[in-house]
Amino acid sequence: MPRKVLWAILIGSALHGFFVLTARYHWSYDAYTHMLFGNHYRENWFGLWEPRWYTGFEVVSYPPLIHQLVGAFAFLVGFEAAFAIMLWLITSLVPLAIYSWSHIFIGKTASAHAALISAIHLPIFVTAHIFGQLPFLAATTLALFEMSALALYLKHGKPRHLFLAVALTATTMAAHHATLMAQPFLGFAVVVAYVERENLKTIALRVTHYLLLAIPAGVLVIWPFWAWGQTQQLQTPIDHLSRYNFFQSALAAAIFFLPYYLPLGFILPFLVKKINKKHFGLAFAFLFFFIIGLGGTTPLPKILLGKNWEWLTYDRFAFWASLLLVTFLGMNFARLKQRWRLTLPFGFLPRWKVNPTHLIIAFLFCLSLLSWTTPFMLPLQPSEIDMQPIVSFLEEDNHSDWRYLTFGFGDQFAHLNLLTTATTIDGSYHTARTLPELRQSGIGQIDTTFWALKGIPAIRPILQKSGEHGVRWGFVNKWEYVLELNKAGWKYKQTLSNNISVWENPNAIRPEPFQPPQVSKLESLSWGILPMFSLFCTGWLTILCFKPLQRRSKGAPTQPVHQPPWH
Repeated sequence: MPRKVLWAILIGSALHGFFVLTARYHWSYDAYTHMLFGNHYRENWFGLWEPRWYTGFEVVSYPPLIHQLVGAFAFLVGFEAAFAIMLWLITSLVPLAIYSWSHIFIGKTASAHAALISAIHLPIFVTAHIFGQLPFLAATTLALFEMSALALYLKHGKPRHLFLAVALTATTMAAHHATLMAQPFLGFAVVVAYVERENLKTIALRVTHYLLLAIPAGVLVIWPFWAWGQTQQLQTPIDHLSRYNFFQSALAAAIFFLPYYLPLGFILPFLVKKINKKHFGLAFAFLFFFIIGLGGTTPLPKILLGKNWEWLTYDRFAFWASLLLVTFLGMNFARLKQRWRLTLPFGFLPRWKVNPTHLIIAFLFCLSLLSWTTPFMLPLQPSEIDMQPIVSFLEEDNHSDWRYLTFGFGDQFAHLNLLTTATTIDGSYHTARTLPELRQSGIGQIDTTFWALKGIPAIRPILQKSGEHGVRWGFVNKWEYVLELNKAGWKYKQTLSNNISVWENPNAIRPEPFQPPQVSKLESLSWGILPMFSLFCTGWLTILCFKPLQRRSKGAPTQPVHQPPWH
């Protein structure tokens, strides 16, 4: 492994460690959501029902692996530290994944440059520390390793590489299902890189071997999720800025276009200049992800998906496109280093010769660090709220026997859900909700309608029915909600020491004790065992792939060595 890759891992780990240790995830959108799932597995590993949101929902609606790992660490350090450890670990592995992926298409030196760029790549910081999408980032990282193992099998035909690719496929599915939309295009890029006229039959046979094993493995490892999905119907679409036309919405472009393409967008004009046959699949995958990632800016999502296009979010496609850009930039770094030199005069100081690659690295480094200030420069979330007074209120006089709602807490309302046994009809994983009032509302969280397109009046039908679901308490952080609460007949009760006002719904009916739906032991056991087993198999097969390297280091004859994907 080139020394530059080791430096990339260290730099990435140090930078992401700074973000993690300063708890930047407190202001991210999804961090507390994943902590809640992790906390669920800590408290009830084999339980498939989570009561704290939506009057209860099925956790099989979300692939469990990363949440189970958070839950496992939480036994030792608590759910927040467990999330932070997992976030730090995954972000530190990204440069290694980028190196292993890029090495399929370009040489070691260029791949090492790509790894170095990925250590300071702005979209990774945005995804990890602003959006808080830990399972998605983990699954994408695993998918890159998966494609590297597949490339080794296509090249060498060794069974251990095949089984490693299959195990990585299953592990990727256990981490996040959305990666399934990327894997066919990434796989296509790998096949194109290795297929030649003389080996067409061999490659086709090996691809068939892989598909015959990988597809059943990906289905089996989280089969309760696929079974649950068969029973679901699409909800009323929820507004999302990634579906906007970026030419018409400056805010949508600022959040879902510029962070992904501003750092590396300058190389886009050069992509079509020198694309050889080996890179055709890579270029095609990038082009597809790039166009789909524009969301409503182009008609392609509507053409491909019909009405279903309104339920997807498209920032993930932009993220995948930005990762492929890293490979292309690594490909051109050596060329830039050799051909371009800049001489910068500094007055009476000697004239310095500066390589453009150094300037690019410095620019990307500054952008990544600047993203740390995003919550202050673009405050789309309220200030941090002290939850303890609310927890204390709910613990008094059996208040937690009733359900509650929060108004204007932003995505940190899920933090409160973690700290109390009281339940709510709100939640932060819209796919899993079952209440008709929520599924038909066209809003995400009840709490965050202040920032939503439909605005606060959209919660009026929900407030009218909330008493029937046992909602008695409301905690208000934005006074703009008060008008709707008054219209619904809610009464002001008191103001807590953290300046959160408490409102009471006089029409609330005490919720009856609810029994979770019965599930088979097979479903419960497979959900609790198979995802972690797939990770164990991946680790074991990785060790097997390292054995040839160990033999070589001890003086074995120098012959072609079938290396692990990241070597």
